[in-house]
Amino acid sequence: MAVGKLGEVFQFLDSVGFGETVLIEYTSPNYTLDFMVLLLKRYADDRGHPFVVDDNLDTLHVINEHLRFFGVRGIFDDAIVLKTGGVVNVGKVIDRVKVESEASIYLRRYEEASAKAFSNLEGSINVVIGLEKLFAFVDNYRNFYEMISSIDRFLGNRKRKAFYLLDRNICEMIPINPLPELEKIASTFLDVQFDGTRLIGKIHKSPDIRMIGWEIEVSVEDIL
Repeated sequence: MAVGKLGEVFQFLDSVGFGETVLIEYTSPNYTLDFMVLLLKRYADDRGHPFVVDDNLDTLHVINEHLRFFGVRGIFDDAIVLKTGGVVNVGKVIDRVKVESEASIYLRRYEEASAKAFSNLEGSINVVIGLEKLFAFVDNYRNFYEMISSIDRFLGNRKRKAFYLLDRNICEMIPINPLPELEKIASTFLDVQFDGTRLIGKIHKSPDIRMIGWEIEVSVEDIL
């Protein structure tokens, strides 16, 4: 079954429960990431949900500048942003976490900052971008599984619907590919492609087994 049109895609996103971890894999180079983040921001605004971005290494800045070329400006001005690394602020940056060589130090600081960010929020849409860049720094399995365990612990946090967007091309090139482990953790898993006019997502994993194998399509024109 295929789902199309923006309103129907929003209904699918409504079906994602708070506390879920949604993994969205895409391939570069194209604008899939940019349009997916814009779609999720449109959804959050339409439903009145706070929009929270885990921005790793200035990924949100790149998305913001790409969208400006399509005439979209100021869309992230009210976004709540937790930055890891990077130097360019987009949205309301409420905390920063320094990239550390030792995963345990970084994760402790990140979890403290994240707990603070979500302390006064309910029903948020949480988008995690640029995570593959952090995994690129990980060259041993101890640090790798500390990071995986940290992501695992956020599953079931009902203050948010979490969407992790990762570039498969990068993940397959770095020392330890995180995608197989993230696919296990995720409650919902989609593969999204951009054909030049549409985003096309295929559902590979869902708590609603009737949705497995469904395709979701939405035109870029509708998102913009």
